[in-house]
Amino acid sequence: MKYPDSILRNYINYPEHDIQTFTATGPWYRPPGVTHALVIQAGGGGGGGGADQAVAYGGTGGAGGVCKTEVVDVRGASSQTVTIGTGGAGGVPSGAAAGGASSFGALMTCAGGIAGVHNTGYGTISAGIGSGGSGNTIIGAIQSGYGAYGAPGAPGAAGTPPGAGSGGGGSYGAGGAGGNDGGGNGTAAAANTGGGGGGGGNQSAVQNFNGGAGGSGICIVIPLPRNFTLP
Repeated sequence: MKYPDSILRNYINYPEHDIQTFTATGPWYRPPGVTHALVIQAGGGGGGGGADQAVAYGGTGGAGGVCKTEVVDVRGASSQTVTIGTGGAGGVPSGAAAGGASSFGALMTCAGGIAGVHNTGYGTISAGIGSGGSGNTIIGAIQSGYGAYGAPGAPGAAGTPPGAGSGGGGSYGAGGAGGNDGGGNGTAAAANTGGGGGGGGNQSAVQNFNGGAGGSGICIVIPLPRNFTLP
């Protein structure tokens, strides 16, 4: 369930919070008396597609991972396993991988972003997961990725036309840059952003160029005050 930001901000300012930021998989232990937690989470970004020397088109960017902000009831267990989704591998030029899902026990899950593809033109849009950057266009257009909630994430920079598409941003972080026309590997998205990797740049009949890897996910857990009640 999603709650208005105005309600959540009132609780974030409380001094008794013990905020934990998870950048790797591990356990979260419920503090005594805590019944609810605010969880901010992003899945891993998809890897960017590569550029094949046999076809004069750049690869498309990977999609950003889903990002959610939710209040969850944690009274059911003394601890929760936090899983951080890995970023998907970039294509070399084919074989780009989707990002891994992040989760907070069984209470909340954010899917990873879809992978980019090589030499097929446009990135794929998938609602709630984020759009891949568009590649193989004369103007090198790009698109932002969307998480399940929140504003669109910032896209990575586009390669120069007709190069590669950028990675789609998740709601939490930006995607990687695409490789330029004339050849170049896509840039990996930063770790713990959930951003998609950039697509490989175009340079026909010379060599292959790889897509960038997607950024790994993240999970931030904020225990809410002991007197917290759901609105």
